[in-house]
Amino acid sequence: MTRENIFKTYLEDPLLIEKNYITQEKIDKLKIIEQSGVKLIEVFKLAINGNIDGETEGVISRKINQYLNK
Repeated sequence: MTRENIFKTYLEDPLLIEKNYITQEKIDKLKIIEQSGVKLIEVFKLAINGNIDGETEGVISRKINQYLNK
């Protein structure tokens, strides 16, 4: 699977819309390289990219923590 396929799979979760994180229209247009403005989705991207790039869980966790502490 490509990064984009994995990302789209996460975006299919109905809770993202139910909890008002993002609209369906925005999900349809969103690509992994674009900024979403939603922290949860940005964390998905960090985790996907880190996993595909072969980074350790520690490195991925550190990147997520750095992003969330901005």
